[in-house]
Amino acid sequence: MNYIDPYIFLLMILGISTLFISAALLKPPRKLLRSFLALAAGLTGAFIILTVFELLNNDRATMITLRNLQQIPLIFVPLLLFGYAKELYREEGWKTIRLVAVLAVPSIIDAALLFTDSFHGWMRQSISVETVWNYTEVSVETSTLSSFLGSYSYVISLLTIFLLIRNMFDIPRQYRLTHGLSAMVMVLPLLSITVLPLLGLEIPALFALSYGSMALLLIIINKNRDFNTVWPVSRQMVIENMSEGIMLIDDGGYIVEVNRAICDIAGHSNAEELDPKDLLRREARVIFEDFPGFVRAMEQRVDTAFSAERKERYYDITVTRLKEKSLPLFLVVFKDVTDKKEIEQKLEIMASLDPLTGLMNRIAFLNEYKKIESGAERVFVLMDIDFFKKFNDRYGHVLGDEMLTYMARMLQIHFREEGEVVTRLGGEEFGILMSGNPDEVKERVDRFRESLKRESRNINDAIDGDVTVSVGIHRFRSGEAFEKVYHCADQAMYEAKHNGRDQVALSNHEVS
Repeated sequence: MNYIDPYIFLLMILGISTLFISAALLKPPRKLLRSFLALAAGLTGAFIILTVFELLNNDRATMITLRNLQQIPLIFVPLLLFGYAKELYREEGWKTIRLVAVLAVPSIIDAALLFTDSFHGWMRQSISVETVWNYTEVSVETSTLSSFLGSYSYVISLLTIFLLIRNMFDIPRQYRLTHGLSAMVMVLPLLSITVLPLLGLEIPALFALSYGSMALLLIIINKNRDFNTVWPVSRQMVIENMSEGIMLIDDGGYIVEVNRAICDIAGHSNAEELDPKDLLRREARVIFEDFPGFVRAMEQRVDTAFSAERKERYYDITVTRLKEKSLPLFLVVFKDVTDKKEIEQKLEIMASLDPLTGLMNRIAFLNEYKKIESGAERVFVLMDIDFFKKFNDRYGHVLGDEMLTYMARMLQIHFREEGEVVTRLGGEEFGILMSGNPDEVKERVDRFRESLKRESRNINDAIDGDVTVSVGIHRFRSGEAFEKVYHCADQAMYEAKHNGRDQVALSNHEVS
């Protein structure tokens, strides 16, 4: 055996290098994509070395055995590269493994028939030894069955190349070069083993040279791009672990891709636990029919953003048409903003309440006043605590605040019928918006005054007198400026104070 022969030496270096690099690919971080590439490179390296031994061997039986062993890489490397292409686009783990396993069935049958051909003779019509460039190699005339099964590997190779080119247009631009170069490199063996013989060029170990070059170039492409450690790990893991629900919908309105978060949202809406596969190929409008804005967006086929509420959950939803894709797609993002909405609602409530008493503040009260139905008659009650300044001077502001808070609670107890609004307008002044005629309202206010006097001692043991209020009542019609309504009630209240306090006075102004 002349291992120093330049061509043999080149092939041996190529085979050993491919084996060595394939082993290096299996070290951490260990991923299925790297494993597919490593196995393909390893089988290719073994294929090259087996080919070298065939070229250097003169024993016919040994050469046939070596040729049979070479068929294993030739049959299974295209399948491994198909798995590599699938994982390069999207990491799907066991799903990819199962697909490759199914596709491997014809290849396994092909290999089994080749290794048992000496018993049945179905795969080869004749075997001879020929010399090319002073190297001896086996020449095989295949049967129709062998040609048919052998073409399967070519079909898988073409499918892999198509897959790489097709997926180029559905990934970020910075990663397209790896797909494109991988497809180009995989074309090289197919071209060399079909075109060169047609041109009359005979090269020994052509398959080994072509496949070995392809394996090394694929490894170089991936190594230089550092592709295996960035993409698609980040794509798959980031999207799957995002709190936002992500969904892709085709032009027909059917779901083609979802993440776990969108399943949780759909499951919450439909009171069931869903898996991503449960939503695929289902009509999106049916799944999310309780989101009217989403249904409209699907009907109008335009970019839009809106908010929606469903079963006490709040979402900001965006629908974006992906125009650069080869097929029209809609990207839908559901962002759960329930926590944000609850905080906003709490802040809104806090902004509408008096911080001391918890009653509606003046601004919120004026907003309620503006909501009164057109043409409706209402009664405004203005209430002021008698001698409150002297009370503060005698008992202190802390006890004064206690008294205001206690009175607010009593007002909420006495005036809580539908449509009644109680507010602290400022200081010791309170207002009530209610329905009814002034005389009926006066009776209810009188009952409140008497109750307040009885409860005075419960406010604080230090209080040794009755807490009293002076009240003005004014009836008005909606549309009247609040300043005028307040002025009329204020005049009536001061009339009550002028007459000795602790009483109610009705406004003598006519309803406008």
